[in-house]
Amino acid sequence: MQTQRDLYASTLPDKIAALEDALRQLSAGGRAGGDALAQAHKLAGSGGTFGLPAISEAASGIEKILLHNAGRLDALDDANHQALADGVRALKTALIHGTQANPAVPAFRATDSGQPPGDTRTSHRSSRLVHIIEPDQRVAVELAAHLDRAGYRSRTFDRLLTPAPVPAEAAPAALLVNMAFSADPLLAQARATSTTMDSSGIPVILISGGTDFQTRLEAVRAGAIGYFPKPLEMQALTSLLDKVTSGEPARPYRVLIVEDDEALATFYASVLQSASIETAVVTDPSRVMKQLVDFQPDLITCDIYMPRCNGIELAALIRQQQSFVRIPIVFLSTETSLDKQAQALKQGGDDFIIKPVEPATLISAAQSRARRYRSLLEAEDTLRISEERFRLVFETSLDAFIQCLADGTVISANQAACTMFRMSEQEIRAAGIAHMVQSHDPRLAAMLLQNNASGKFRGELDCVRGDGTCFPVEVSSSRHVDRSGNLQVSVILRDISERKTAEQQIMQLNAELETRVERRTAELSAANQELQAFSHSLAHDLRQPYIAINGLTSLLEKAIATGESERSKNYLDRIRAGVSQMNERTDSLLVLAQLSRTNIKRETVDLSDMARDILKSLQQHDPDRAVQVEVQSSLVVPADPKLMRHLMTILLGNAWKFSAKNPAAKITVGSASASEGEAHFFIQDTGAGFDMTYSDKLFGAFQRLHSTSEFAGAGIGLAMARRIVTRHGGRIWADSAPGKGARFCFTLGPGGRTPTSSD
Repeated sequence: MQTQRDLYASTLPDKIAALEDALRQLSAGGRAGGDALAQAHKLAGSGGTFGLPAISEAASGIEKILLHNAGRLDALDDANHQALADGVRALKTALIHGTQANPAVPAFRATDSGQPPGDTRTSHRSSRLVHIIEPDQRVAVELAAHLDRAGYRSRTFDRLLTPAPVPAEAAPAALLVNMAFSADPLLAQARATSTTMDSSGIPVILISGGTDFQTRLEAVRAGAIGYFPKPLEMQALTSLLDKVTSGEPARPYRVLIVEDDEALATFYASVLQSASIETAVVTDPSRVMKQLVDFQPDLITCDIYMPRCNGIELAALIRQQQSFVRIPIVFLSTETSLDKQAQALKQGGDDFIIKPVEPATLISAAQSRARRYRSLLEAEDTLRISEERFRLVFETSLDAFIQCLADGTVISANQAACTMFRMSEQEIRAAGIAHMVQSHDPRLAAMLLQNNASGKFRGELDCVRGDGTCFPVEVSSSRHVDRSGNLQVSVILRDISERKTAEQQIMQLNAELETRVERRTAELSAANQELQAFSHSLAHDLRQPYIAINGLTSLLEKAIATGESERSKNYLDRIRAGVSQMNERTDSLLVLAQLSRTNIKRETVDLSDMARDILKSLQQHDPDRAVQVEVQSSLVVPADPKLMRHLMTILLGNAWKFSAKNPAAKITVGSASASEGEAHFFIQDTGAGFDMTYSDKLFGAFQRLHSTSEFAGAGIGLAMARRIVTRHGGRIWADSAPGKGARFCFTLGPGGRTPTSSD
């Protein structure tokens, strides 16, 4: 830079001479005012920058006179001409004194390496070792576990210890410190434990404090590069750790210098390069756009007064390009007019620095503006990625996704929502949320208002499709404020029609299962009771033939010994009768057991036709009897046809048998409606009847209310009838009186036909 200063000083005589020549032409009535003003402007801006403030001061005086008389430079009065001449003499005097004194270039120190704060990433940081200073052991363990999953190694401490210098490879890449230690003097020592650490020290991130302003201020004063209150946002924390512990260096800042004075532009570039800032110089404003594309700067410095295009116009031109709207522009000029400065900032400038510019000032301004620009770009990239992820989720989600305002006005709807509601997005917007939910559903207001603390809603709604059909949905919504300050609600809807149908089916199946269990339990209970009665009856009835056979064989043995052949024959006949009785009862037991195992196959059965057929068969076997028969027509039931024939054969056979002693016997088959009591079918006869006192034994196996001498039979028929009716889910009962016949009634359960009054 000293070399550049000497080079600049060597060109000053020619520049002053050129200015003097332009002013001389102006005094002679020529039109050299523009050249004179440009020469004076360059000297005013460059002199102080190169360590010659007297040059800048003298040239600035000339520039002010020319600007004040702009538009009438060819008609200056004697006083202005004299002032301009005095200014030229002051320039020459400043040149003589400046070159004789040969002052040193003002010293300055780079305050930044061209990297953002906290972005001091160097190769020794690649160890990914993090020290956690947290007094709460549970929190420390959880934090260490999170860091381990993110690929970091960690060591935990319950307090700060007096640090000892360690080599760089053993130093932690970062310190995660509880906010309680922010004012501890040991924290500052802990940051500098590495003997080879750069000047910024080990980055410190404070955690577990409050969210108030004072706590955050204390974190800043403690030198923390980040602060995370409870509950910790682990994703954001690991993202910051990735940033500060990466071994890759940050890209240096880039500054595009737009300055028509090549010497001054070169000097600015040297100053910035000394602070590790990359630079590109443009002396012709018309070439700026190409450099913007090729160089991709983080900052533009621009002079205001340049030929062909001034800095204010150039800033407006740059801001017209959407790609360069965010790049900060800093004006470097000798312009002191506040109106001009305001106009420059209004057209797109971000800062205004008056020449001459001190090197330290230039570096500080460049670094702060470029750093801010980088941070904005990073935030925009994060936002862009987040918005892209949201867009992809929004468009590809299988669930309906609707964005609306708090009043129900729909902003957008994804394809899944259009499919669910059978409406286009335009139709959904026109309808609004209120017309897509059943008007009587009180949960709609709760979803839109979300007055709870979390600002979220989860539940179910009854919605209406575009074609008017209603369907249930599961809904999850949350509210947020958009950039314009409007309260918006994000609504996710899932059609649960199939789930509701399945739930109803399950409930129905459960109800049916309970009914079936109850029915089965009743059947088992009845079967157990029947089994107990049957076992008792079986033991009693089988004992009699055995006793008879045993006694008769003893008598037969004695008769054979005495030679009584007739008596022996009688004994043998009685033995055969007992065996036959046992065989008959055994067959009856087999039939009864088979009835319990037979699967019910319901078909349409006409009991009327079946009864007529059975009665016809009975009449054929006993043609001498004259029995009046009355069968009701159309007794049609859904039942097992084989079991129904067995049932009707038993009941009609009993009616035929027990009415044999009545010469005017009558058998009736019919049904009774619910108006006459329980709806049922019945078979009625005018036979012997029985005493209802013993009706509890009527349907038991081998139970008889008449002797075998009166009416033959094994006593198993009504037990079989009861088993058949029970298997169909019905019940059977009887009503009778001695000598007045009997009426047997039965139902066939839910699957059977229920007789009506028309029957």
